[in-house]
Amino acid sequence: MKFSAVIVYLSCLIALVFGQTTTTPAPLNAGVAITNPVLNSTAYAGSNYTITWTVLDPNATTIEAISLMNGNAAALTLVFPNLLTNGSIPVSDLQYNWTIPANLTTREDYVLTMRGNNSYVTYSSYFSIVNNNATSTNATAQQ
Repeated sequence: MKFSAVIVYLSCLIALVFGQTTTTPAPLNAGVAITNPVLNSTAYAGSNYTITWTVLDPNATTIEAISLMNGNAAALTLVFPNLLTNGSIPVSDLQYNWTIPANLTTREDYVLTMRGNNSYVTYSSYFSIVNNNATSTNATAQQ
């Protein structure tokens, strides 16, 4: 009788130990989720545009760079390496106001990336930039 009580007790103890939830590792991103631009939205060359995000990781403190890229997801092309004009910005700002260069080519496959203080990168959804100026050229990384 005592032997079966011990077996039941040990079984419950083992089930309790293995039933514990484990902490999942933080996602490999910049600690933020980009909320604007949204998929298939449109921005206009030469205009002001507000990039927004939410904080996913309470340990994220700064965004070190925001880059503009375009092309296929498997092989994105860098257009501008860093849109930030004054170094890093706190993730708690939740937005960054960007003046879109007037010379960008109209495309539907732009993405923004944010590199956090943890060195990981978060990607936006694809969005379009429209240039209503017929003499636009494809801007290259100049910064």
